[in-house]
Amino acid sequence: MLSVRGLSVRFLLPGGRRIAAVTDAHFDVAPGECLTLIGESGCGKSVLASALLGLLPANAQTAGHAHLGDLDLLTADERVLARTVRGRRIGLIPQSPAAHLTPVRTIRSQLAETVAQLTGVRGRAALRTAAEQAAERAEFPAGHLDRYPHELSGGLAQRAATALALIGDAPCSSPTNPPPGWTATWWTAPSTNCAATSTPTGPC
Repeated sequence: MLSVRGLSVRFLLPGGRRIAAVTDAHFDVAPGECLTLIGESGCGKSVLASALLGLLPANAQTAGHAHLGDLDLLTADERVLARTVRGRRIGLIPQSPAAHLTPVRTIRSQLAETVAQLTGVRGRAALRTAAEQAAERAEFPAGHLDRYPHELSGGLAQRAATALALIGDAPCSSPTNPPPGWTATWWTAPSTNCAATSTPTGPC
């Protein structure tokens, strides 16, 4: 269960000014449920998702609570978030894949590295197979796995980022804004994966 209570995020700007990006958010996500946050561009949806994963910049200030099981995500140590939450319990599917894909490495190598980190799979052949399976799950064409991010269209880059987010079978997937070119069927795919990997006794 993910339970958010009174989550607020403010950004401290030069001169002591503060801008409120999220104010007093409350919601619960039970195992198997899918929750959609709707709002215009700039209303704070991506900021909220980043807050849950501890990915806010240094000038951000948070208040409230966000419990994933017994863990408060807003006060958890960075080491705990990196080792036990990101990709394992919550997967973030970014709106802008350019910020999440390494420009000097092929998609295959990035998938293989993430597989090794999140699943413990070892061995060149096993990692190659696992990377191809991850790509297929996100409908990323196998023929493009050895390409670099700058060689992909925006839609394919988004699918590559989605493949990375789904590798750890995180019970919760957190897509941000649907990017241009995503069909309704494709946009529901992360939600389907979220529901499929959740169980009645799971953490979210």
